Amino acid sequence: MDNGEKKISSLFDGRTIFNIPEYQRAYAWGENQLFDFVSDIQNQKIDRSYFLGTVLFQEKGLEKNYEIIDIVDGQQRLTTIIIFMAVLIESLRIQVSNEEELEGIELLYETYVKHKKQFKLRALDEDNDYFHSYIIENNDGKTYIRTPAQRRLYNAKQFFVKFFSNLDKEELNSIRKKIDENSKVLVYSVEDTAEATLIFETTNDRGKSLTNLEKIKSFMMYKSYVAFEEAPEQLLNTIRARFSDIYKEYERYESKVDENSILQYHFIAHQKWAGKEYQQYVSKVKEKVNNFISEGKDAEALIFIDEYTKELKETFITVNEILNSKISYLRDIFILSRTGNFWPLLIKIFKFDESENKEKFSHIVHLLEIYSFRVYAVNQNRGNTGQSKLYTYAKDFLGDFDTLETLLINIISEYSSDNLFKSNLSDPYIYEWMSTRDLSYLFWKYENYLRTSKQPKSSPMSENEFVTNNSKYKLSIEHIASQTPRNTIIKDNSILPQISDEFKEQFLHSLGNLTIDPQSANSSKGNKDFDDKNEHYFKKAAFKTQNELQYYLINNEWSSGSIIKRKNKLIEFSLENWGI
Repeated sequence: MDNGEKKISSLFDGRTIFNIPEYQRAYAWGENQLFDFVSDIQNQKIDRSYFLGTVLFQEKGLEKNYEIIDIVDGQQRLTTIIIFMAVLIESLRIQVSNEEELEGIELLYETYVKHKKQFKLRALDEDNDYFHSYIIENNDGKTYIRTPAQRRLYNAKQFFVKFFSNLDKEELNSIRKKIDENSKVLVYSVEDTAEATLIFETTNDRGKSLTNLEKIKSFMMYKSYVAFEEAPEQLLNTIRARFSDIYKEYERYESKVDENSILQYHFIAHQKWAGKEYQQYVSKVKEKVNNFISEGKDAEALIFIDEYTKELKETFITVNEILNSKISYLRDIFILSRTGNFWPLLIKIFKFDESENKEKFSHIVHLLEIYSFRVYAVNQNRGNTGQSKLYTYAKDFLGDFDTLETLLINIISEYSSDNLFKSNLSDPYIYEWMSTRDLSYLFWKYENYLRTSKQPKSSPMSENEFVTNNSKYKLSIEHIASQTPRNTIIKDNSILPQISDEFKEQFLHSLGNLTIDPQSANSSKGNKDFDDKNEHYFKKAAFKTQNELQYYLINNEWSSGSIIKRKNKLIEFSLENWGI
């Protein structure tokens, strides 16, 4: 294929099949990119050329009279154009009737979508059949989505279906003309990997919007090309294969952790840094390689590149294994939703723990769960408290789990000593400053403690039950003596305390006066008196946390003494459960 500026129609015309090589990432465009794509087309004047950007191809030879072209750069745009044209063509088919127009539409289909029996684009192996069967062909593939990329492909098609559904025949033909006749791309076509690497780096790392992962990939390949005295094909193919695996691993995350964060966590865990250098993790990696090459240490540069890309692949695999781990303390850390400071350490200790059941890893994770709950949830420290120390522990860790355990115990004691932890839990206004989710977490753990240690024993409440967003089951925090009761005057048979100003100040929002309840049940209870709640809800409740409330009554009354007694019980439990 010739280089230079080309019309889109001439790019697709003829016996050309575009292939997305396995080292590329899967389809990644979302609604924002799709919206920008159609907006640009809509705002383009019909008599003006429209530039769609630069594409980089690598020629792979002939296959049954078809020229196979690997897309080195530009696969997101070209994939989108083909989906766009497939939906546009189907929309035109519905609105035209005469034979001449139909012939023109079928010619358009053969140019952009499918020539005879050959599809014009081959997607990655795991998505290729879905792309052809459900995105290009006019079938609904929603039921058969199996990968995140397939979901994005499906969403892209639906986005365009909705967009074209509001346009008449004249508007559809106007858009066809803008793409088929007026749109242009700048084409670079090469024959070998080394040349493709050189062009990709020099055209893409100069202000164009790439992810940091893509920048690292292109930089490492380009510097391998620069540092290698002989043909660098083997190393380049190795790097490509590693990033192919990285992209596949990342697709499985389903956006649980973003790729830039993983790159930074990898840098923190595996590179030598000082101060806040980890904030410039991309530039620091580049600087290291560039320094090797500028000092004439090409061999050292290649060793670093090889080691860095190997370890980076291992990190992406490790993150996936951590995300899917069933270790209970790890699941707790994710539930507490404060993982950023812990990820570098999690990655490093997971790699170093070679035991089958990851027992050493699990033990350290337990300490991190204690850290998260005591320092962030109860002590209300800022989100970056201890960050530099935790990052340093990750950087320096080389397998000494005992020393790491001591360091973590010391840092927990520093930021949340037992006395401070107890004092915070004793605060009479804990309900007003501790988040509902963190309070619910405390009572979830207490509920499971009661279920597994007090007769009659029962199955613990699962993670799924705790994190559900279903309002029927989602947990909320309920005041036992209500914040605004219907009647604050003690009746003859009432066990509700009189809600005086002193009671409000010292006991109403205390830990001892709180419990968990599903949101739906909480709203139905409203501000009913405690005796009503106790008789009709707590005694018969599914939660042991509520069932046991009757045992804290003093002279058959829920009083300040009851709240103090229960608060002390909850603090005793917390010191044992999150003790160091």
